[in-house]
Amino acid sequence: MLHIGHAWIWIGLLLKAGSAAGFMIPPSAAIHALTAGAIGTLTLGMMARVTLGHTGRDLEAAPLMVVGFVAITASAVIRVFGPWYRADLTANVLTISAGLWAAAFLIYVIVNVKYLVTPRPDGKAG
Repeated sequence: MLHIGHAWIWIGLLLKAGSAAGFMIPPSAAIHALTAGAIGTLTLGMMARVTLGHTGRDLEAAPLMVVGFVAITASAVIRVFGPWYRADLTANVLTISAGLWAAAFLIYVIVNVKYLVTPRPDGKAG
């Protein structure tokens, strides 16, 4: 997941360069690639990884968490490219993107709350 988040940094910077160079790339596409893409994806990925590691679990995402990772990535793709591709559907695109974003973080809570409120399986403090 973290590799995908880092890829969004490159996508955002390339879109920013293309926009600055005069290509028909909206400046907002670069901003949303860096925010919805990179920041959102890296935040969710790190939250999931740190929760597992700091609670003594194996660093292996639960299947439902993988669905959350797909949702946050789809949210970013839709947010960055949707309005650019279909400006007439911008309101719908933003609603879908926001719903996927919220679903991804809700999935994180559903999957990880049990790890955060129960003792570590190895008996260590923390």
